[in-house]
Amino acid sequence: MLFYPEYYRSLAVRLYNFDGKAVIPRETMVISYEEKTNPADKQTYKLITGVKTYPTYNEALSFIQSQQTGKYRIVSSNPFASPIPLDELKQYKPAYSSKVLITTSQTSKISEVKIFEYTPP
Repeated sequence: MLFYPEYYRSLAVRLYNFDGKAVIPRETMVISYEEKTNPADKQTYKLITGVKTYPTYNEALSFIQSQQTGKYRIVSSNPFASPIPLDELKQYKPAYSSKVLITTSQTSKISEVKIFEYTPP
């Protein structure tokens, strides 16, 4: 499963996964793909033809913009590791986090329930 930048830009993900904090990606993955059609049911799908990882978002974006042909997307395979930079959501502050934790990776845990308080600018 791959997650597009739109997933990370959503308010729910920015608050729950990142606590509304600014995010600078540690790396950014770019896939190249072709659109194919399954002859049996006529469904269109994306066939990944290549994967490249860049140390920064800007390098990944520059690579995509320099391509003359082909289809490319910035993605991440980890819902808790954004491939794109995110600004801090200054108007949202944590109000409650449950003591019950869930595992997000081998080394990370996160509260099962989080509530944020919104303060208008």
